[in-house]
Amino acid sequence: MARRVHLAVDVGATWTRLAVAVDEVFVKKVVVRTPREGGRLAVAEEVARTFEKEFKEYRERVEAIGIGTIGPLDMRRGVVVNTPNLPLGTFELKKPLEDFFNRPVYVVNDAVAGVLAEKYYGEGVGYNNLVYVTISTGVGGGVIVDGRVILGKDGNAHEIGHIVVKYDSDLRCGCGGYGHWEAYAGGANIPRLAKYVAERNPSISKVSVIGERALNGSLEPREVFKAAKRGDPLGRLIVDEIVKANAAGLASVINAYDPEFVSIGGSVFLYNTDLLYQPVVEIVKKNIVVRPPVIVPTKLGDDVVLYGALALAVYRPV
Repeated sequence: MARRVHLAVDVGATWTRLAVAVDEVFVKKVVVRTPREGGRLAVAEEVARTFEKEFKEYRERVEAIGIGTIGPLDMRRGVVVNTPNLPLGTFELKKPLEDFFNRPVYVVNDAVAGVLAEKYYGEGVGYNNLVYVTISTGVGGGVIVDGRVILGKDGNAHEIGHIVVKYDSDLRCGCGGYGHWEAYAGGANIPRLAKYVAERNPSISKVSVIGERALNGSLEPREVFKAAKRGDPLGRLIVDEIVKANAAGLASVINAYDPEFVSIGGSVFLYNTDLLYQPVVEIVKKNIVVRPPVIVPTKLGDDVVLYGALALAVYRPV
C-alpha cells in the first residue's frame, strides 16, 4: 500500500514553517522568515521556493496541502485580508499554490488549525466541544461545537482577540479598535501596553529598572516578563494587566461556547506559563456560568498549527 504524503504550512507574522508528513508523521520541517514586503504573492512564492529547495523529492507524492495562517481570512478564496500584524496586509495563498502544486490547497486561520490539531492529534482527542486559544504576536481562537468547526461567513468567527475586555479603555489595538484582548495581551502590542501602564503609574516607573524603556515604547515583551519574574514593580503591574485581559477574554469565550476542553498555546503564553497559566485559570473559574472545562497549555508546542494544517490536508474537516 502506497504511503500517504501531505504538506503542512504554518504562516505566522514572523516565521513560516513547512513540514512534510508521511502517513501523518512529520519527516522533515523547515522554518523561513515570512516576507514583510513584495506584494500579494510574496508569501505563496516563498512557500513554493522553500518547498522546491527543501522538499523537492516529495513533489509528485504530495496529495494535498493544508495551511494555517494569520488572519483575518477570506477562507473561500484562501486570501489573508488586511492583517494587522504584517506589513504586507493582504496576500494570496490558495490559488497560487494550487497552480504551483496542481493539488488541492486548504486554508484556515492559524487558531482554527490549532483546535483541529488538538482534536486529531492532541489532548482534545475524544472531545466534541473544544476551544484553542493562541496568545502570540496576536490573540486568536479556534472553536469546535458538537463536533463541527465554527467558521462564520468568511472563516473569521474565531477572531476572539478583538473581544473588548475593557470597554472604556483608550489603549489602541493594532486593528484600530480600543480595549481589545489583543491590545493588552498580544506580543506585538505589549510595548504599547507597557508605555500605557508606565505613563499612568509615574511613581512606580521611577523606581523600576524597565521604567525608562517602557516610557519610550521600546520595551520588548520578553523584558516585561523577565522583570516581573524578578519582582520589578512595573513589570508585575504590566503582567497583571495581561493576566486580567487574558482571564476576561477566556471567560467570555468559555461562557459563549460551553467547551469541555480548552487548550492554550502561542509563544507569549507558552514561554511564560509560570506567570500566565494558573493566575488566569483562577480568575476564569470565578467568572464563568457554565460547568468549568479542562483548561491546559497545549502539549503540541510550536508545532500545533502544523498539526492542524496536517489534519486539514488529511481529513478535510471544514
